[in-house]
Amino acid sequence: MDVFATNFRTIDWIIVCTYICIPVVIGIIVKKYIRQLSDFIVAGRSLKLFIAIATLTGTELGLVTVMYNAELGFKHGLSAFHVGIIETFCILAIEKRFGRNVRIVGGIILALGGILNMGLFLQAGARFMMGVTGYSNPAGLKLFMSVMLIMVLIYTVMGGMVSVVLNDFMQFVVLSIGMLIGSAFAISKIGWGNLFTAPSTVDSASWFNPVSEGSGFGSLYVIFMVVLTFSAGALWQSGTLRALSAKTPKIAKQLYAWSSVSYLARRVIPMLWGICAFIFVSQTPKFLAAFQGPDALNSQFGMPLFIAKVLPSGFLGLIAAGMFAAFMSTHDSYLLSWSSVITQDIVAPLKGERLSDKSRLLVTRICIVSIGLFLLIWGLWFEAPVSLWNYMAVTGTIYLAGAFTVVTAGLYWKKASKTGAKIALYAGLLAILGIGPWTTGENVPFYLTDKFIGVMTFVIAFLGMILGSFLFPDRRKTEEGKN
Repeated sequence: MDVFATNFRTIDWIIVCTYICIPVVIGIIVKKYIRQLSDFIVAGRSLKLFIAIATLTGTELGLVTVMYNAELGFKHGLSAFHVGIIETFCILAIEKRFGRNVRIVGGIILALGGILNMGLFLQAGARFMMGVTGYSNPAGLKLFMSVMLIMVLIYTVMGGMVSVVLNDFMQFVVLSIGMLIGSAFAISKIGWGNLFTAPSTVDSASWFNPVSEGSGFGSLYVIFMVVLTFSAGALWQSGTLRALSAKTPKIAKQLYAWSSVSYLARRVIPMLWGICAFIFVSQTPKFLAAFQGPDALNSQFGMPLFIAKVLPSGFLGLIAAGMFAAFMSTHDSYLLSWSSVITQDIVAPLKGERLSDKSRLLVTRICIVSIGLFLLIWGLWFEAPVSLWNYMAVTGTIYLAGAFTVVTAGLYWKKASKTGAKIALYAGLLAILGIGPWTTGENVPFYLTDKFIGVMTFVIAFLGMILGSFLFPDRRKTEEGKN
């Protein structure tokens, strides 16, 4: 069996090329409606509940989401489902105090963590397109990454959040239907009974139980997922942008409750595809050999190579187009999120809030292009030593550990100080250690693993807030206490 053999034909290329031109056209059309920064960033705060749910799901059901969840299923089997279950409950549980300097520090760390977090989005998307189309040329990674980035930059820079919302809605409808049908093809290929039977090539206990020895997860990892997903649900910028774009506070609250269902689906369905892919691979010796040894294929190729062999031509093109749209819908929102953070929380405060609305819009657009170029360079240069999801979890912790501590303390602890807030935010930078080369390999000490570093970053940020606030209380609060 040719590993890169695929059912992708000319009709599939026509479907993909036609479909991905639509977002560019939408971006050009809506550009004339973008008159101020609020139109560009939060769509004039006009989203109603269904549109808000669709666009949030469209963003969070990106191609990179499909890829890292499929990789988790491919590598860990049914035990990977715990990540989706934890996130669902955390999202359900979620229904200007520190001043200018803390705002700037927070903005810098948020932008750094967020941009690094999406650093491998292009790489993962390119691998999917290579696997589905059967394009195995080594130059394919660079080619697909470049084309995909250019498409995203064009319509995001032009249309902002209005363009994002319209494209996310379209992608939500197409991909939701496509993934359900694709799941039916995947399950029929490997058999319903095989889905709940551990392949002979893996340990049965670790296939089903995330805390069993050898599962690759463990109890500490589960704890990390609880803390990470709860804080991300509350504070991750792409999600909060949708809440801020909602028409009323009531709709913003309902958004989280209803989106918890779609969050579970966006985890479980790609994981299911990854599980089916590994079962298929384990039953095909030549295919299995391609993922073993020193020259093994990256595990991210498992799912796209599988569906490229299972799905019929025509429908495969529709799925590829939907996934390409999913890639764009995630990139557009993330680019908009981090560029708006740089503009509103770094550049504007440094300028003493003297930037005009027109200047802020220009700065935001320049940031979008600059971030895009960085992502292209980073994706070509950096190969994560951990799985794609673990890379994203650790880089997300750079911001979330400090930000969640600061927001929680600011709301519920009267003694929280500016110094404590800064220490907590700076502590989040420790998470960068979780993507170093020392985190993988044989006999790695537990204190050097990405999951331990992730958990300890949250702990250190929390302790930093407490100690910093006690040792360096705000002067105004100290004087009020004396009175």
